[in-house]
Amino acid sequence: MVKRSKDRTVRFRFSDDEADDNGDVVRSISHTQRHVDYNYETRRTASRTSYLSVQEIVSSQPQPDSTSFTSTSEPDSTLSGTSYNVDPSDLLGFLDVEMDENDRPHKTKERPLLRWMAELRIYLAELLRLEGRGSFTSGICPFCSVGEAAYRCEDCFETVLYCASCMVTRHHSNPLHRILVWQDQFFHKTTLKALGLRIQLGHAPGEVCCNAKPAFGDDFVVLDVSGIHEVAVDFCNCEQVQTHVVQVLGARWYPATSHEPKTAATFRLLEDFHILSTQSKISGHEFYISLSRRTDNTGVLPPKDRYQAFMAMARQWRHLAMLKRSGCGHSDGTAADVPGECAVECPACPHPGRNLPDDWEDAPKSRSWLYKLFVSLDANFRLKRKKVSNDINDPSLNRGRAFVVDESAYKEHLAAWGHLPTEKHPHCNNHNAVKFANAKDCSHLAATGVGTVDCARHGMKRLCSVGDLQKGERYVNMDYLLHSSLSRTTLPSITVTYDIACQYSINLRRRFGLYGYDTLAMRTVQWGVPKFHIAAHQEICRSAYSLHYLPECGSLDGEGVERGWALANLAAPSTKEMGPGSRHDMLDDIFADQNWYKVTKLPASLLDRIKIAVRERSTHVAAYEEYSQALPADQLAAWKKSVEAWEADSTQPNPFSTTKSHVTQATVRLQLSQEDSAALQSGAAAVLHEDFSSSTMITAGLDLEDQQRRLAQDTKLLHAHATDLSRAHLLERQNILHRKILAWIEIQRIFMPAVSAIRARLADNALTTSSPCDIPLLLPGSACLYIPCSEELLRKEWALREAQAHDALSDIRSRLEVRYHLYHVKDRFIRGQRPNTRMNTCINLLQQKLDTDAARYRAAYAALCSLSPYLKKETSNWHKALNPLQDSDLRHLAEDESASFSESRRSLSWIWTTTPLSVKECTLLQEEMRRVAAYHRWASDTWLNRIGSIEGRADYIEGADAYARRQSALRLSMKAFCEHTWRFVQQWVELGCEQYPDPSSEYINEDADGQMVP
Repeated sequence: MVKRSKDRTVRFRFSDDEADDNGDVVRSISHTQRHVDYNYETRRTASRTSYLSVQEIVSSQPQPDSTSFTSTSEPDSTLSGTSYNVDPSDLLGFLDVEMDENDRPHKTKERPLLRWMAELRIYLAELLRLEGRGSFTSGICPFCSVGEAAYRCEDCFETVLYCASCMVTRHHSNPLHRILVWQDQFFHKTTLKALGLRIQLGHAPGEVCCNAKPAFGDDFVVLDVSGIHEVAVDFCNCEQVQTHVVQVLGARWYPATSHEPKTAATFRLLEDFHILSTQSKISGHEFYISLSRRTDNTGVLPPKDRYQAFMAMARQWRHLAMLKRSGCGHSDGTAADVPGECAVECPACPHPGRNLPDDWEDAPKSRSWLYKLFVSLDANFRLKRKKVSNDINDPSLNRGRAFVVDESAYKEHLAAWGHLPTEKHPHCNNHNAVKFANAKDCSHLAATGVGTVDCARHGMKRLCSVGDLQKGERYVNMDYLLHSSLSRTTLPSITVTYDIACQYSINLRRRFGLYGYDTLAMRTVQWGVPKFHIAAHQEICRSAYSLHYLPECGSLDGEGVERGWALANLAAPSTKEMGPGSRHDMLDDIFADQNWYKVTKLPASLLDRIKIAVRERSTHVAAYEEYSQALPADQLAAWKKSVEAWEADSTQPNPFSTTKSHVTQATVRLQLSQEDSAALQSGAAAVLHEDFSSSTMITAGLDLEDQQRRLAQDTKLLHAHATDLSRAHLLERQNILHRKILAWIEIQRIFMPAVSAIRARLADNALTTSSPCDIPLLLPGSACLYIPCSEELLRKEWALREAQAHDALSDIRSRLEVRYHLYHVKDRFIRGQRPNTRMNTCINLLQQKLDTDAARYRAAYAALCSLSPYLKKETSNWHKALNPLQDSDLRHLAEDESASFSESRRSLSWIWTTTPLSVKECTLLQEEMRRVAAYHRWASDTWLNRIGSIEGRADYIEGADAYARRQSALRLSMKAFCEHTWRFVQQWVELGCEQYPDPSSEYINEDADGQMVP
């Protein structure tokens, strides 16, 4: 439990403060405060320190929250003047610890809900009053003073009642407002169309065309945020006539059809649905049902069904918005479609010609790594699609101009190479990504999911890098997506992370050569496995593909592509039922919205990451230097040489490959079996039993010992109200184990005849009355306390016991890792009774296995202690690696014995021997910040260059140029915001690097907007 700090805020009174009106007894205590002003006009930050005297307020009443000033001692007279020298301690003004919300004193008057509950009747009374006419009961129209005032508008700001003719006159500019009529002593719903309002398109509001043409059928329907409206529309048909589509668009309505439209949706409705569908993933059906219920929620007068028309308009609107934002409207329309031209790019990634220096290709090796591209491959099997429609009836509007690849070229590749078998490599585990490629039943699905290539460091989708999967995560699919993504860049150095990179990368260049792709030619590709997935790989992969060891990767974890699926999966129920084109356009829109949202959050996210990076850098550098000083100079030099050689050439021996300090129990069994085989072949072995040797007898005894422990634990966990079937199963296990032990004892008597007397002395009738878990096996390690045992038996048990102890420790460490992760997930994400119950069940089962492993280690350690004097092992080093295991030692390396998580005071359990180290993250983050600002500048200039690039009507040119100027100004404002947010980053990085090597407990100050400020 983290202790909450008490409120130590000191409040001061200044000469210009207002007098206290509460009548409290206030006394003052004089303090001298130091005030620091900073000057950033020069390259070197300067400060001016001054001192002032303030009065501390000591009041009997609680004071509102205010900024606290740190009290200082009386200044020396020599320091009272002006100084512009940089005081490193003053920069600590950037640092603070955020105050937890629970630390703030809460009062009843500060809780709005409690005040509202006391005044609830006032709110309810006013809502009921508005159901009537209120103060407008005269019945005379206040506008014309003639007509009967019986009509009120629900959407106008005022609640005045007007007559019918005045209501129509006042709503020529707001023809979609909802109208109520006072009748039968309550308000009824009516429409402006029923009052006689006709909407004239093609002219200014209030004007009437001399040759107006009513809409076909005079039943025009408009969908708006306030509901579904049936209106009377007249099209212009005079000498200035334009097409009906242009007239409808001029009213900021979007027509459902291009010929004789009878249905339209307002721009604001389409904008609302657009942002809701991408942010909250609301389906079009749910949105339309909400709109219909807003119009009539009784079912008595349902509006006309325009669901199909609404879905068509929404899809067209998405596509037009994408074209508009990407600048396609500023071209003449004759140029061919450019793949990926409408995608929202990651501005922090390197883009040659946009945000990289002109000489980036000639950069020295010390800086060339900053221009490396980091990408991640992954697949998502939630975004599947049923066999609905086809490409002919439902074509994609985007056609590969955003994130989803062009379907025609993609299918040609799959048709040509989809027959290639799935590669299998035995050197690693059987991962689901490979195994499910041929195991899943997908006969009812047109797409089992999607594959993607993302920006690894910022989690954004890359252009032309998303495609459907037809049957699992096949290499042929992922090869095309990787080729398509890398074809959009000319960077020569790439780092790719993939959860099965150890297998996927083996024959990648051979497969690309088979396809005829030259994407990887003249490129250096570094492969890694994301940090969360690396634990599922074998040890050879954990060293060769671990992002902890790969050079120039910073603190990259490679899991950003996984985190991005959480939001996209919310749209899976909708996209699963769509046709191919509709689904691709929808995914393009979702990924574009996610990318843009992350672009807007880059100032804060990069700032947060560099705060952490500076602290971690200082901590790790200090630990590295301390560790290096403790090593012999020759060993340190040899280690550095091997690491540098491996980083320069991955074919060199990997210095991070795990070398076990012990052999496993399985290895010892193999060695003992080989010794028995050699003895039999040489004729030196004494055959006492046709099926067992001395080593296999001891091995079988150790197996029985493990079964005894497991059975004892299961018996202990059997609750008092267990079913008869559970008790019967447990009793059957006891009987089977009992028979196995009896049979083993008979074999033991052959190799250890004297043990029978010892067994009889220990318990005369133990074999007939005791539980099988309590029967002493009397292996040589314990029997040697009572009878002489041959050195051969003792030596063999020692080898097996030592390996058993190390295996048990390895299992304990693995289970502690899993338990720590489960607790972390439970605290962060699990909410509700059912999920918590399931998680607690998983944790309890894991704890049972952990207890079993601990008992296995303690038994092995006790046997080693018994065997050590007889084999003269006291002088060996086995005590350095194995120690008595206490319950307090069973903790994760991030946990302290006292349940404290303080970094500076944490004590590690002896079972952990390694710690991670990260480098280069600070430099890489600073380069990414520079690239973001440069990209915004490039985008602004690109929009400015589009001004005057098109020809046409004067009003069209003016609108296009105005939009280009607005987009250019928007990018400049984003660039300025980034620079303002990061304006103190350089000072913070230099401070943490040079003067404060361990600022691990400090934080940069933030203002209300989350920006770094002094």
